[in-house]
Amino acid sequence: MIWCEDHGALAYLQGKENLVVTTEWPEAGDLVELEFEVQAGLRHARFVCLAAGNQRSELPGLLREMGEKPDQTRPLLRVISNPEGEMLERPLKLAAAR
Repeated sequence: MIWCEDHGALAYLQGKENLVVTTEWPEAGDLVELEFEVQAGLRHARFVCLAAGNQRSELPGLLREMGEKPDQTRPLLRVISNPEGEMLERPLKLAAAR
């Protein structure tokens, strides 16, 4: 399965016949260029090739970490209300807190 930059449906790669270079099967985290075809509501990857110099093998781990609970040591934003008497049209002030 390939996550597409347009954030649309995933594209499915089935078989080496859909690769430009049949010996270069993409690994998790690799950036690829492709064309796709929609059949029965599914995107099928066609003419898939690795993007030169853009291997990101750490990408799967980064995505998993993003889904985990936030680290409590990282700064968080909190809203500080506007003092009374200020115009209501002004945006709320934000402050970083640990």
